[in-house]
Amino acid sequence: MIDGLGAGPAEQPLAREIAQIIPDPAYDVDHLECGEAIFQVNQPSPSMLYNGQKSVHQSYLDRFGPCVTNLNFFVDDHAHAHALLSGMGAPTHIRGPSSAACALADYGRDNSRAGADERPFLFMGSRELIGFDLEIMEPNFLHFTDQTVQYPAYVQPRPKTGDGNLRLERLIVAVDSLEASLGNIEALFAPACRSRPYAYREGPQGRSFRVTLGGIEIEYAQPLSQNGSLAQARARYGQGVIAIDFTARELDRALDRATAAGARASRQDDDLLGNVPAQHFHHIECRASTGFDVIVSPQAERQFQI
Repeated sequence: MIDGLGAGPAEQPLAREIAQIIPDPAYDVDHLECGEAIFQVNQPSPSMLYNGQKSVHQSYLDRFGPCVTNLNFFVDDHAHAHALLSGMGAPTHIRGPSSAACALADYGRDNSRAGADERPFLFMGSRELIGFDLEIMEPNFLHFTDQTVQYPAYVQPRPKTGDGNLRLERLIVAVDSLEASLGNIEALFAPACRSRPYAYREGPQGRSFRVTLGGIEIEYAQPLSQNGSLAQARARYGQGVIAIDFTARELDRALDRATAAGARASRQDDDLLGNVPAQHFHHIECRASTGFDVIVSPQAERQFQI
C-alpha cells in the first residue's frame, strides 16, 4: 500500500499496542492512512486460536486470500448493538475489553470515560448480512475533538504521511441481493447514521445502488448473469468488498506508482455492470498484495460508475 498506493503510517502508538496484545511472534498489525481513510492491516498467525477456533482473520485468509474483512464503528450502546446483530444471526467472532489497548482507554484526565474495562470491543460476523463484518465499541473518550489517538475517515486535520494523491470515494461490495442487503442495513443502522439508497443503476451484468454509512459511501452491486467480472468476483470471494474506488489528483502518477510496485493497471471499456461509462477509469489489480483491487479516475470527474 505504501509503494503502490502512496499510503503512509498512521496511528502508530495504537498500532503498536494492538500488536503487543497478541503474544504470538507471527502476528503483526499496522495502521496506514490512504485516501483520507485509515486501514488496519492484519497479519494473523496460523497458530492463533480464539475459543479453540482459528482467528477470524486467519479464517478469511484461508478462504479468500487477502481481503477486506470489516469496518470499524463507534456505537452509543454496545449491549443493544450486540443484541441486534446477534438476533439477526451474526456470530461474535471476538469479544474483549476495550481497555486492552491503553491508548483506547486513557485519553487524559479530562477526556477519559470511566469504566473502559466493562465496555467491550466486539467483532461481529455480519458479512452475510451486509457484505462485511463490523468491529464496534463505545468510545472511551468524552470529546472526540480532544483526542489524537484515532483519525476516522475524512476527519480533518489528518496525519500527512502518504503522498496525498488519492482520495477514497467508496467501497464496492458484491452481494447476492440488493433488497436483502438494504433491508439488513436499515435494520442495523439508525436513520441518523445512514443515507437513503441512491444512484440506482442497472446493466446487462448487474445492478447497484449506493448508500452512505457513517460517512463512508458504499456501492452494493448484485450480479444479474454468470458473465463478467462482478459475477466472477462474487463466485470466487463470496459476498464482500471486491474493490475500492479512489480518485487521483494526478492519475498518471497513481498509475505509474502502482505499476512500478508490480500491479497491473488497465483502462476499462465497460464497468462492472456491463455499461460503457461516460468517463474513463482504470482498474489496478492489486488484491493479492493489498487485499482489494482499486478503481481510479481523475479527481475532477467524480463519476457515477463502478
